[in-house]
Amino acid sequence: MPNASSNLESLRNQALGPNPEAAYEAFEALTAIGTEEVVQFYLGLLETAERGWRNRAAMGLAYLGDERAVAPLLRAIQRPENRGSNGTMVYALTQFDCRHLLKELFQMVFQQGYEAQLMALMAIEAQDFEYSLEDVAIIQQQWAVAQLAPSTSLLELGIENIGELVEEL
Repeated sequence: MPNASSNLESLRNQALGPNPEAAYEAFEALTAIGTEEVVQFYLGLLETAERGWRNRAAMGLAYLGDERAVAPLLRAIQRPENRGSNGTMVYALTQFDCRHLLKELFQMVFQQGYEAQLMALMAIEAQDFEYSLEDVAIIQQQWAVAQLAPSTSLLELGIENIGELVEEL
């Protein structure tokens, strides 16, 4: 009978394999197992260039609720090469306690692509935050810059509504 370690290794290999259906099932099984080894595997996948692996790992971490995922998710979201393909990671991040991340969430609204912006806005509207006057000043400065040449996605999301959120701080 195979041991748990070889079973995890097999599932990790399957998760990273070429068969999309098998990969999906492997990620589901790994998340259900949810051990420290699985968490570490998922945290490592946040660093990969493969968007599908990053997204599945992010969602697995959100499901597992391991707060250690917050900082690695933030780093992965903010990497320039992930812009435009990080909305799922922002969603996963917002499943954690984000009360100290108001500045970072607004930065996502001002600088990321549509899906990430939308996920960050939803979190800003849904969660209560703890922030400093310095955070407010940074957010207001970023907002002023964003208004100079608003992206199409900011306009689509409702730049007036975003302005109201900033003014409420």
